[in-house]
Amino acid sequence: MSVDQGGRLAQRTAPKSPDAQRLGARRARYDRATADLDPPLAVVDLGAFDRNAADMTRRAAGRPIRVASKSLRCRYLIERALATPGYRGVMCYSLPEALWLYAMGTSDDLLVAYPTVDLRALRALAADDQARRRITIMTDSEAHLDVVDRVLGDGHPEIRICLDLDVSWRPLGRRPAVHIGTRRSPLHTPEQAADFAKAVIRHAGFRLVGVMGYEGQIAGLGDAPPGHPVRAQLIRLIQGRSVPELNRRRTETIRLIQALTPLEFVNGGGTGSLESTARDASVTELTGGSGLVGPTLFDAYRRFTPEPAVLFALPVVRRPGPGIATLFSGGYVASGTGTPDRLPRPYLPAGLSLTGVEGAGEVQTPVRGAAAGNLRPGDRVWLRHAKAGELAERFREYHVIHDDGQVTEVPTYRGEGQCFG
Repeated sequence: MSVDQGGRLAQRTAPKSPDAQRLGARRARYDRATADLDPPLAVVDLGAFDRNAADMTRRAAGRPIRVASKSLRCRYLIERALATPGYRGVMCYSLPEALWLYAMGTSDDLLVAYPTVDLRALRALAADDQARRRITIMTDSEAHLDVVDRVLGDGHPEIRICLDLDVSWRPLGRRPAVHIGTRRSPLHTPEQAADFAKAVIRHAGFRLVGVMGYEGQIAGLGDAPPGHPVRAQLIRLIQGRSVPELNRRRTETIRLIQALTPLEFVNGGGTGSLESTARDASVTELTGGSGLVGPTLFDAYRRFTPEPAVLFALPVVRRPGPGIATLFSGGYVASGTGTPDRLPRPYLPAGLSLTGVEGAGEVQTPVRGAAAGNLRPGDRVWLRHAKAGELAERFREYHVIHDDGQVTEVPTYRGEGQCFG
């Protein structure tokens, strides 16, 4: 009996745990639904997506959630989320994207999360009276206002502005020597934010309508990283100290700005911080996106567990030896730190892992483990991506698997001929 035959026999005879049965049934369902399709392919488990959407609204405790388009990059999914009670508006990652989504009728409330220096897009925004009333751009310095002035000229139409706060944690007080969180805005203190708000108000051609702050050290940092108990304790300590400090500082910031001008919205948080941000009385809306998809980076949280709702299949193309199978393609590495947690992760069948030598490759991805012994050329392995929306850059369409087994095809941004960076 060969090693592979022995492994297959053991798998057939060993009793299966409830979790193994559940994963086996899920794999069979995905294989059956896509049997006539050639991998590589990507699917959306629509039931899982909807359950994730409902759970996020539960965690938001009544605050509306603005959909983070960066985490979806598929109009069908953005519009699906917006049709769910508790969701309102879109947070875009570029101004050209916001203009496109508005033109396509996806939303009439679009906030661009990052400053823009896109000259063509700024001209298009200024030229469209309706879009200007529905799209808000981000700024954190007068240099951003100067860019708009240079592009549009004196006396340009009024542009809606959102002020971006730095909501990182500085354990040494206001000194920036230790900075824990994302590197975004230079506006850290309430006084800095209020001074900039005054500058916007004085500046003709702009209207300050909102304030945003993304607490990446809470929203984007899982507090239960697998296999790292010491790091987990440190992260929990950081988050435990950061949340009350941020809520006090943000509340004071909004108080100072509201004394200068009324605000339409105060946006905060992300998928990982819905609960704590919702407790901040100064925040009027939250943002979420990755929690709808359930990528691997969001497996590392104690507060919630999103279901994997978007995943992709690669075909087995060869068996180089016992206990190992080679898949075609698969080098869909996520952006960020360049660490192993940015690699895609084999999901179904359970018990597979990447090799330490090759990882996920451009044209081949070896996987090893007990389940590899049962794989043959033509079989498929299902994997999960590390970051939610970036998988859509690899596929022109998603195959949506409905609860009744029906499969429909929807385009990603790429499938609609769009690439926003």
